Amino acid sequence: MTAIIRPLTSDDATNLLLLVQQLQNESDTLMFNQDASQIDSADEADNISFLQRTTNNVLLGIVDEKYNLLGVVSATALPHKPRSAEVGLAVLSAYQGQKLGQALLEELIRWAVDYSTVDELVLTVQCRNEVAKHIYQKYGFIQTSSTYFEVTDIRGIKVQAIEMALKIKSID
Repeated sequence: MTAIIRPLTSDDATNLLLLVQQLQNESDTLMFNQDASQIDSADEADNISFLQRTTNNVLLGIVDEKYNLLGVVSATALPHKPRSAEVGLAVLSAYQGQKLGQALLEELIRWAVDYSTVDELVLTVQCRNEVAKHIYQKYGFIQTSSTYFEVTDIRGIKVQAIEMALKIKSID
């Protein structure tokens, strides 16, 4: 399979919403602020356009040769810390284990180092998601919370999580 990572555009809004809906059905380790089925495609297109015009936000997708979205990674500036961006990463379950998530993360870090104005990438990961924790550690993310804290997963269950961060200035 050939896969291409590219910035998403407003034309991808409908397919992105469909991807997120599928991801919400497949995984209980993802945390979304809003149910994708409640988001209008036109609003999502506007949101994508806004994000892609900034230097502290990005939305990248990985597509197959038929341009089907297989996964997505985002960096979204924190409201009161615009030089810190929160990472979100997800790949469809049928394509996990093929290093697509790692490829997305590598491209996100490359964006952060070469093009962005962010100094730090941050994320929250559920403790039960050992694969994700390992991948983030492999790419230099370190645990920043000294203790675990509870988050509510997509199914409404409270689970333990940690915060992790990658300082961009330390990457050559």
